[in-house]
Amino acid sequence: MSEHSEATMNTAASALVPEPNIGGAGMGAARSAREISDLQAFSTDPYAAMQRLYRDNGPISLLGTAPMRFWLTLGTEACEFILANSHLFSWERAFSALAPLTGSAALLVNDGDRHRHLRKLVAPAFTARRVADHHATVTRHVETAVAGWARGDIVDVYNALRPALRLATVESLFGVSAMARSDGLDDWLHDIHRAIDTDVLGGTLERGSGSPIWRRALLARSSVHRWVVAEIERRGTRAEPGADVLGVLLRGVDGTRLTDDEITDQLVSLLEAGAETTAAQLSWTLYCTLRDRAVWTGITAALADRPPAEELDHIVSETMRLYPATAVISRTVATEFTLAGQRFAPGDLLIFSPFHTHRLPSVWPDPERFEPRRWDPGSEWYRRPAPFEFLPFGGGPHRCIGAGFATMAVKAAFVAVARRIDGEVLTTDARPHGLIGMHPRDGISVRIDEKR
Repeated sequence: MSEHSEATMNTAASALVPEPNIGGAGMGAARSAREISDLQAFSTDPYAAMQRLYRDNGPISLLGTAPMRFWLTLGTEACEFILANSHLFSWERAFSALAPLTGSAALLVNDGDRHRHLRKLVAPAFTARRVADHHATVTRHVETAVAGWARGDIVDVYNALRPALRLATVESLFGVSAMARSDGLDDWLHDIHRAIDTDVLGGTLERGSGSPIWRRALLARSSVHRWVVAEIERRGTRAEPGADVLGVLLRGVDGTRLTDDEITDQLVSLLEAGAETTAAQLSWTLYCTLRDRAVWTGITAALADRPPAEELDHIVSETMRLYPATAVISRTVATEFTLAGQRFAPGDLLIFSPFHTHRLPSVWPDPERFEPRRWDPGSEWYRRPAPFEFLPFGGGPHRCIGAGFATMAVKAAFVAVARRIDGEVLTTDARPHGLIGMHPRDGISVRIDEKR
């Protein structure tokens, strides 16, 4: 969450604490005060709050009061139930308030038949073969960024590599010529991402207060929309749409393609998510490996020949376990059901957490430890997780459609960096920040020790 979001939620929660009463009403007031206090704790440090609430309450906790009220459902039982029963929930209702930012045709804000139709037409742009075609693009942009680093430099790798990954995303989506027209995109996308992250819990408090974050995001969304529309119009005279993502979407599937408005909504979402997620995941991967010299030495030695696919897979999977792209996922109840003894009614907002699930000691021995051998079937650390136990990009029918692209981009970028520099991490305790596109709150500082 943004600092503005935390302050807003804390102020609102404090204002909503009811006056003390006696008897049953007093008990209700105490319960309400506790739920508001838990909301304040969650808004300040959701990661620590989830661990405490799970320890104190088990899988179900109620936080806050109207209009900021939701159920926190934690643990593997909750994850398995929610992902196995998608028909009980409405993704569209959970995220419909974000439609002014994402666009009404974005996958994020659609359910049912329309979601399946849209996803069918977007999926061809993210097949394994199509994703692999963008590997060289990511490598080239990251190599260019790293080339400017000198021995002795202190570099915040998160903020230093974000522009390179944004350019790689723009080129992959719109082609190489679009980069020359991309001035301003980075700032616009940052404004949109900040608002989406603020509103991940359905935080109408932000918009109701006339938040500058929300206003800036709407202006930014309009600017990105116009930019994407102009890129689509440039393709109008081409006989062949091109091999980038826009070209694949314009080509369509079996004679059917998305409308221009639907393409625009997909591309705005992919731009925002692609630039933010890959930069965050790359910085976490560098943080984890540079701190573990045995892992760093092993992988950099192996890179002298060719990228060791399995070792790289293990490193990236373990990083995504500790620092998943999405810390929490929202669902709105559509059909009444009972989970862990608690009845849920239509309209209830549920939150479950890949971040919390990925650190459960019942699933992951020594869960706070960075240990890539967890993913090696030949290691004593290995345990193949169930689908609901490892959710770096969410799960079920709404699993991030760009997950394959993001994973490829992180691996390609990591190899490009690790082949060219060695370094010492100066950030001793990088704290995660944000619930979508979780990134290091204060960046990650690295002193460059060697250029290869």
